[in-house]
Amino acid sequence: MDRGNLGLSKVVGLEADTHMSGSDFNVVASIMYPTYLLFMLPSNLALRKFGARFWLSLITVAWGLINMSMAFAKSRADLIICRLLLGAAESGASPGALMLVTLWYPRAMVTSRIGLFYSAFAAGSVIGGPIATGIDTIHNPRFKRWGWIFFVEGLTTAGFGLVMYIFLADYPDKSWVLNRKEKDLINRRMEQDQVEGGKRKVEYKRLLHHAKDPLIYSLALVLFCANFGINTILTFAAIIVKEMGFGSSASQAMQAAPGLCGFVGIMIARWYPRWFGSHFRSSLFNAFWLIFASALLLGLTNNGGRIFALCMLSFGCFGNLSIGPGWLMSNVGGPTRSAFSGAVNVMFGGLGGLCTSYIYRNKDAPRYMFGHGMNMFAGLLTVVTSVVSYLIIKRRNHQKTASPVDISGMSQEEINDLESDHPDFRYIL
Repeated sequence: MDRGNLGLSKVVGLEADTHMSGSDFNVVASIMYPTYLLFMLPSNLALRKFGARFWLSLITVAWGLINMSMAFAKSRADLIICRLLLGAAESGASPGALMLVTLWYPRAMVTSRIGLFYSAFAAGSVIGGPIATGIDTIHNPRFKRWGWIFFVEGLTTAGFGLVMYIFLADYPDKSWVLNRKEKDLINRRMEQDQVEGGKRKVEYKRLLHHAKDPLIYSLALVLFCANFGINTILTFAAIIVKEMGFGSSASQAMQAAPGLCGFVGIMIARWYPRWFGSHFRSSLFNAFWLIFASALLLGLTNNGGRIFALCMLSFGCFGNLSIGPGWLMSNVGGPTRSAFSGAVNVMFGGLGGLCTSYIYRNKDAPRYMFGHGMNMFAGLLTVVTSVVSYLIIKRRNHQKTASPVDISGMSQEEINDLESDHPDFRYIL
């Protein structure tokens, strides 16, 4: 919900009350991403140092409080300061959660669990609009109508962060919810899958090795492309609908329709690798939805057809919000690669969000042809980067079979450090 409240606030007067005009709103929307990208890897490494329970709970409370403080904004400068702090606080949440998934689940289950995690984005879009419409009915002079959206939703986030500290565990052995038998079962499954259950530290000397791996970046591009459509739905859907001629409350409430389609898309996408036989085909399937939906948005002029196209766009992009990160995090093989891959993956997603902040401009209303065209470009780029990733994986698995690494003279520590380079490790398509 916090991702979508900026766009929902704009339709009830945020832009006018803070004296913004022209591209000011786009600047405010995008300004969180420099700090989001800058603090992403350090935050992920801090999670490994301090533990997921403490770190994820801390940053969740922090960004909730920052969201609440946006209710007090009087100018564009106030919003920019808050958004910069918000980017820093939120930077470690998604990569930290992705890494945590790889420490709890074997690779065959990673995509499904990541899909469940990211379904919260779509669920927030479904309920965020109607909730904002309800909050909009609060008549209290303490805040403007949009100020109450930031305050109430930020308070909810901060409260959830406190609840996380009670229930979250760094890895299975530290969970107070699981019994000893359940912990042993998880540890055995992780060992069979050649993935350490979170007990080994990140090896910083291996980070440079993984930083040179083109596969990490080609798979991260899938999320980069998906985030064009996702941020279109979360930030601009209500704005696009309002420019069709609907009122403020109706625009907020109608954001639920594409949000619901996105939720359905991401929940179904968890099973695509099983149905289609690979993440590669699953990514292409979602890309075709993006391309077709963008073509409809570019060509249609009636409101019903354009809202339907937004729903199609949401279905496809949220589907790849599960497939892209799931494909990458299924191919980590150890904590160091997991930490780096999770950070790079969400960093690329952040870059996609940064780009999207500038493609729906006030001067392009009401058709927003440039923005819809960029979403089509993102769909086409998804096809290209998926094909590249497929070819890299096929080549590497063939090399592992034909010329496996000789580990006979290595110590156990050296063997553990191989991670995805281990001769028995096979990349997942």
